[in-house]
Amino acid sequence: MKWVTIIFLSLVSVQSIAQSPEAAPYLAVVTKYNEVSLFEDARYKDLDWKGFYKLDEANELVDPRNYDFDLLNAAMFFAVNKYRDSKGLPPLQFEPMLRDAASIHSSQMVKLNFFDHMNYSDPKLKGPDTRAALCGYQGQKLAENLSRGYADRGRPLTYIQLADKTIQELSRSKEHNRHMIDPDLEKLGCGLIFENTSTPEGIVYFRLTQDFGRDWK
Repeated sequence: MKWVTIIFLSLVSVQSIAQSPEAAPYLAVVTKYNEVSLFEDARYKDLDWKGFYKLDEANELVDPRNYDFDLLNAAMFFAVNKYRDSKGLPPLQFEPMLRDAASIHSSQMVKLNFFDHMNYSDPKLKGPDTRAALCGYQGQKLAENLSRGYADRGRPLTYIQLADKTIQELSRSKEHNRHMIDPDLEKLGCGLIFENTSTPEGIVYFRLTQDFGRDWK
C-alpha cells in the first residue's frame, strides 16, 4: 500500500550562532550532496518559479536511483513558491544554510531509518534549531516540515511533477500548509533523499525536509 507521512515543527527565537565549517563532516558523507548537478546554487537568484518550470532539465523524468539532488531540491523549493503565488504571497528566498540543514536531516533519517524532527543519535543534530545553527543559520523564527513520499519507477514523474505532487500532499495538512504560506517566513531550504530500497512494485520512498526561516531584523 502506498502512503505518505508528514509531520511538522515550529520554533521561534532561534538565536544560536555557528560556523558553517562545523557542518562539513556531516555534509561530506551525504553522497548526493557532493555530486555534480545541472542546477547550481547561483541559479536560484536568476529564476522565479515560472522560469524554473520552463527549464528542460526540470521537465526530465526522475530516476530515484540516479537523480540530480540539487535539481530535485530546487524543484521542491520552486513548487512551494508556485503554491505561495497561488495564494497571493511573496516568494521565499533560497537559503543554502537551511538547505544544508535539511539535507543533513533527510540523510540521517534515511541512514538511521527514523522519521522525526528529533535526532537523538548526535547532540549537534538533535533538533531543527541545532541543525540550523550547525550550518550557520541564525534567525528569529524557524519552522520545519517533513514528508515521506514516494516515486513509482513504473510511472515516473518529472522533477516538477514530483515536486507539485509532494507540495499538494503537504498542503492537505493544516500545520504543514501553515508553514508553507506563513507570511512571516522568508527563507527556505529543502533536502530530499531517496531510500536505498524499493518495493517489489517499484515504489521508492524518500524523506524530505523543508526548513523555513526568518532573519533577525
